[in-house]
Amino acid sequence: MREETKKKVLSILTLTFVIAFAFSLGWGIYQFRMLQDYKMKTENQYKRALNDLVNNLDEVETCMSKVMVANSPAQKVLYLGETWKGSESAVSKMGQLPADEVGINYVDTLMNQVSDFSKSLTRKVASVEGMTPEELKMFNDMHDRVIDVNRAVQQISTQFYAENLAWLDKQPGFLERIGIGKILKTAAQGGESNGDNQGGQEASQQIPTSVGGGLKQLDTSLQKYPPFTYQGELDKHYVEKPLGLPQGDASESKAVSVAKDFLADMGYKNADPKITGLSQGPMGGYNMTYRDVYLEVSKKGGVLTYYRDQRDINERQMDVKKAVDQAYTAIQKLGWNLVVTSTEDLGDHVQVDAVAQESGVRLYPDKVRMTIAMDNGQVTGFDANPYYAYHHDRNLNKVLTLEQAKTKLNKNFAIIENRMAVISKLGTDEALCYEFRGTALGEEYLIYINALDGSEEKICRIVNTPRGKLIQ
Repeated sequence: MREETKKKVLSILTLTFVIAFAFSLGWGIYQFRMLQDYKMKTENQYKRALNDLVNNLDEVETCMSKVMVANSPAQKVLYLGETWKGSESAVSKMGQLPADEVGINYVDTLMNQVSDFSKSLTRKVASVEGMTPEELKMFNDMHDRVIDVNRAVQQISTQFYAENLAWLDKQPGFLERIGIGKILKTAAQGGESNGDNQGGQEASQQIPTSVGGGLKQLDTSLQKYPPFTYQGELDKHYVEKPLGLPQGDASESKAVSVAKDFLADMGYKNADPKITGLSQGPMGGYNMTYRDVYLEVSKKGGVLTYYRDQRDINERQMDVKKAVDQAYTAIQKLGWNLVVTSTEDLGDHVQVDAVAQESGVRLYPDKVRMTIAMDNGQVTGFDANPYYAYHHDRNLNKVLTLEQAKTKLNKNFAIIENRMAVISKLGTDEALCYEFRGTALGEEYLIYINALDGSEEKICRIVNTPRGKLIQ
């Protein structure tokens, strides 16, 4: 009887094991297929982004060459417009590649500058001003660099399809990390190369083994060029001489004191930030850390220009309105006279832009950006670099009246509200304008009319998105 019981138990266990094994095998196959599908979709997205990037760069290079040979303003405007549109699209496609790994910061910056400069020239040529010799030289220099970028990306794309390049280089294994793998690889290839072979070895090292590796090489090779002196609308974090920094240099003790006071206003009790280094450049100064917090205090003037708390953010507990209220509370604590002009809902935090105002005039170049954590309303980010770069005393006397400015608008534009504002133009140039928010043809726009000469300085389209209102 016991034997029969043992056999039954054994049979049940065996059947259970077989069923469990079959289920595990089936589940594993299902997960494997899911992983393969996900990998294929990711690969397809990368391929599409790379193909579009190749096409965009080719289009930008072609249109820039046409700008230089076009004679009529109409043709120049046409090809300048195509240039900045293609450049913006190229930047978008680069963002869809594994950007953290491939290192295309220089290429991204270059294409942003091309887009920004071309857009500014489009407005200028359209107003029959024409391009100055300096602007034409700058445009030619940008074109030369775009040619290099285009050729390099074309080559990477060709190698990708011809040689089946991986997207990213493999991470070094354990033996390679401790140096043994390299020795074994050298031995397998016949030992150390002599002087006659160095040229060939160096050439072989220039052949990328992945798309990411090729883009890294491109980024490195383009560093040979000096930086552009042009600083356009998208380059507000760099100026040769910041206009808003206070006079005098701050000592280390003064910088630490400034950081402590700021952290106290942000709710940190008894914070003790430590200086970790010095940064160079117009806004250069003292870099500091405190727990998960990173801060920058300028050497000139001794003001806090940047702060970031990199803590983990918990489950969302707030809405955007509450986040804006928290931003205003922080602004008041810090003693700033700012007005919130835009918000972007990024899920676990909200990005808030606030600008200075004087006598009711919004000073858009003098911007401060904050991030508000949506779990408890804490300010986790603060960037005042644009404010200190551009804040200065301005002549805010207008020539046109409000009624005269309204006559410059399209008759189909229905005004919702208006105000005075200072906006950025080419480089560090600015314009005092009437800002009109309104609708036309079923869409919302911002139109800026120069308060001195009545020219139409800028038009922005406002698009409603899940993250907030996007200004294009």
